Amino acid sequence: MQCLRFISGEENPRIVRPVKELKGFARVELKPGQTQTVTIPLTDRSFAFYDSDSKSWRSDKGAYDVLVGSSSQKIELKASVTLR
Repeated sequence: MQCLRFISGEENPRIVRPVKELKGFARVELKPGQTQTVTIPLTDRSFAFYDSDSKSWRSDKGAYDVLVGSSSQKIELKASVTLR
């Protein structure tokens, strides 16, 4: 059983937030040597956080790192996206 994690982190957050936040995951069962394509969709909510002042979810504009791996320490793919 393998569990892939989608983690995001804002590069220059305006408020204090965790460096890495789990935003999605997929569990797959693979036999040795077997491969499988896994899709974890990115939505507006993937980059959002709950703002207790406004009592709503919000996303700040800016650059975000998108990390994929079997754990937050074993990152296998990395990309950057910009929210406008």
